[in-house]
Amino acid sequence: MTTFDEFYAELEAEAEAEGPEAVAQLRAFELHFSLARQLGEQRRAQHLTQTQLAELTGIDQAEISRIERGQSNPTTATLGALTRALGVDVKLVPST
Repeated sequence: MTTFDEFYAELEAEAEAEGPEAVAQLRAFELHFSLARQLGEQRRAQHLTQTQLAELTGIDQAEISRIERGQSNPTTATLGALTRALGVDVKLVPST
């Protein structure tokens, strides 16, 4: 059985073999899912349900679910509403 880390290492190797464009697409994928994961973690840390966050933001609960699962590309307005309600900021930080 393959672990997720093993699978992802294979995926990275394939992207590197394909070239810079494939690597850039993989990095964009990582960023997208990282943001989705962080939003969900922040909501849970504040003991909010998706329904409660929806009420605070005016964003449908189903859309919040899609965002947290990485199945949606939220607009900056949507991200702004979510981050304001959660009391967090989206910031660009230097890569390590």
